[in-house]
Amino acid sequence: GHWLKADIYSFTAYGNPPLAFEWLGEVALAIAYKIGALRGLHFLLFALTSTILVLTYYYASLRSRNSKAAIAATVLIIPLAMICFTLRPQLLGYCYLLITLICLERYKQGFQKSLWILPPLFLIWLNTHGSFILGFCVVGLYWICGLVPFKVGGLTMEPWQPRQRIHLEIVFLLGCLALPFTPFGGQAFIFPIEKALFFPQQSAHILEWYPLNFSLWEPKVMLVLLLGFLLALVAYRLTYRVEELFLVLFTAYMTCVHTRFVLLFALVFAPVAASVLARWAPRYEPENDKPVVNAVLIILIILGIGRGIPTRKELAARIVSNINFPVEAADYLRQHPVPGPMYNDYGFGGYLLWALGPQHKVFIDGRGDFYEQAGVFPDYISIQDIHPDALAILRSYDINSCIIQRESALATLLRASSDWKEIYKDPISSIFVRDPLLQSGGAKDPS
Repeated sequence: GHWLKADIYSFTAYGNPPLAFEWLGEVALAIAYKIGALRGLHFLLFALTSTILVLTYYYASLRSRNSKAAIAATVLIIPLAMICFTLRPQLLGYCYLLITLICLERYKQGFQKSLWILPPLFLIWLNTHGSFILGFCVVGLYWICGLVPFKVGGLTMEPWQPRQRIHLEIVFLLGCLALPFTPFGGQAFIFPIEKALFFPQQSAHILEWYPLNFSLWEPKVMLVLLLGFLLALVAYRLTYRVEELFLVLFTAYMTCVHTRFVLLFALVFAPVAASVLARWAPRYEPENDKPVVNAVLIILIILGIGRGIPTRKELAARIVSNINFPVEAADYLRQHPVPGPMYNDYGFGGYLLWALGPQHKVFIDGRGDFYEQAGVFPDYISIQDIHPDALAILRSYDINSCIIQRESALATLLRASSDWKEIYKDPISSIFVRDPLLQSGGAKDPS
């Protein structure tokens, strides 16, 4: 019920001021959890991903003026989009980005009132997720690409009318005026930029910031789509606006550099793909529509989706079977007091807080930017990578116990050290304590 002014979840950065610049998105997740716990979160995930796909379809239909081609294009990008369909505030950010692109496209097609949606949208977006910067970039790109007439081969720029250009400028400035209206003032605007430019540890060590792994089949789909688009440009001498082609190529580059942007590429590629497919897809003919058949299909789809929502028992089973969560180790910690402070893996921190509560202070959790700003993240990387001073860093934090992945390099090092004893292990995790603090009772090995 109040703004958190000092961290209460860790012992490494305890008391440091956290910057919850995604607070509104986090509140949405918290409400869903409070209403329906895990099922509430599952329903919210379904609602957000469905909204993204519907908005993508509408954006592609608006650009191609062909609903059938838009459906086909949306289906094509689903394998890419699913990589990022995890429940996080960024899904709301992608919804807002699609609304921004739709408003700009409608404005370009003559719907003059569409842009007035953007200033209040930016205010909400700013408080929801750091991707609001993309909204300003897209508006700026459309403004720049309408300053002068341009045509080279199939690339074109259609100039704005003076009144249209002024309208865009006013909307952009109104969006800028919304920037200080956050619980953290201008910090909420500055921090995402600082995160992108000055937090190198995250991009170097967190999986979603890694380059795209083309050994997986989903990135191969992206490569096929992109090559197919370039082939269509050559074969059919298609005409595209500069801003469209720039967005496709820029997001393709960003996706190759950082996996987390694959959904961004999918969203801007769909309307481009639809405009290609529209050459072969017949236009929608309302007189041939069959409303009764459509209604039956819609009802069947809704019923199928309803049956697909897992029960509480099924969700609990998924958590137990998920290799990323130390479920059994957390149960052990509830029943057997272990001396702290306790070191933990990055991927374990969030689950430990959820399972054991904030009274269990963690070494690190999923707030990588917060811990990098506090200077903890570099130490964590040194420990995990077994730098020569790894054990010294553990001592500097007065670590008396560790919960880590059983097969990790750190676990191997601690097993070989005379100062540490393994008191618990399961197929996923191990718990170690310093030998002088080892309690009686021996080790437990449920494996």
